Amino acid sequence: MREKNKSIIINIYPTKTKCKIIFFNQEKNRINIISEIDKKIFMDNRIFLDKLEKDRYIEEVSSCISNEMLKLGNCKSIFINLQEKDIIVKNIRVDPSIKRKDWIKAVNIEIKETNRVLNDYFIDYKLLTSNDEYTEIQTILFPKKYVSLFLEICDKIGIKDRSLHTNFDILERLIKKLGVKKMYKDDIINFGEEFQLGVVEFRDEDLVITIFEKQKVKASYVIKKDEFTDEMATSIFADCFGIMGVGNSEIEDIELIKRLCKISGADFENDVEFTKNYKNVSLNEYFNIAGKRIN
Repeated sequence: MREKNKSIIINIYPTKTKCKIIFFNQEKNRINIISEIDKKIFMDNRIFLDKLEKDRYIEEVSSCISNEMLKLGNCKSIFINLQEKDIIVKNIRVDPSIKRKDWIKAVNIEIKETNRVLNDYFIDYKLLTSNDEYTEIQTILFPKKYVSLFLEICDKIGIKDRSLHTNFDILERLIKKLGVKKMYKDDIINFGEEFQLGVVEFRDEDLVITIFEKQKVKASYVIKKDEFTDEMATSIFADCFGIMGVGNSEIEDIELIKRLCKISGADFENDVEFTKNYKNVSLNEYFNIAGKRIN
């Protein structure tokens, strides 16, 4: 029987076709999954253009969470993790003499050149590396429409402690903790540190592909499965020495990983690792978020 006084944490993972909701608590620094819900609900452009559609989405998701909270009891906080095509990751190099307080000016110049309307995004910055030649800054453009949508859901269910972040924040922490090792000429190489690592997250209709270099995000893409071509794979995975698959390891997903291995020159038997839904990761690695607090 579950202890009533043990606080429960909620994770919301929305995609275009469904909203996955996980209720869990921490036990001996491990995630204890109490309940999981896969809510079939579309998060398409109508949500952000039509108030009635937005209200319907908020009502359906919040009701689903509230009903489960009535059964489970004390829910104290919510984490929303999201990865969509319009969340933009851009690594920018600037002169090393530019001070941190002036980064935003240099970054904004480059972002404006991509014809993005800056007022539509929250912008976050993270230092990747700095040397005598350049300073490399990772810039994340996070659409404000998602923040608005999920703030309203959090308000409706009455939980004030909430955070919103991108999936590759989790993956970056996962890779730093676990690494992925490969035998190469009798040496053990951690190519999470020294080489590029491709991570493919399998979802219902699309793939979230993230390329890591020196344990940092180099690039991230959201691509529909039926639009993912061998030419794309060759370009994206050209310099990767291994692939990590994230998801439920369905047969068609494994077949795709095998295809990617052939294209990238990786060995499916030795260079591929699958991890399922991060369930074996401690609470701190999974939910100690790099994203901004939004409450």
